[in-house]
Amino acid sequence: MEYDDKIRSKVGLAVCLKDMGNGTSRLFFDDVTADKKENPINWKHNYFYTVTPELKNSEIEEMKLTEDQFQQIGIAVVARLLALNGRVK
Repeated sequence: MEYDDKIRSKVGLAVCLKDMGNGTSRLFFDDVTADKKENPINWKHNYFYTVTPELKNSEIEEMKLTEDQFQQIGIAVVARLLALNGRVK
């Protein structure tokens, strides 16, 4: 796609990074629904989906997670998006 057509799915994930205060952080994934498909502005929280294990702040800040950790994060994101869109096989 060479340009942004501003069309989105009505369902998605909100991802946040929370510092746990003990030298680690976690990623949180929440299901969200958009106010509209074309150029959505507001996203409403629907459900808490998942949380990752605690990750060392130094490793996450330097993007030095293991290949397996990055892969697991990606798998969790894609699997949830497929489920939200009714495309699980």
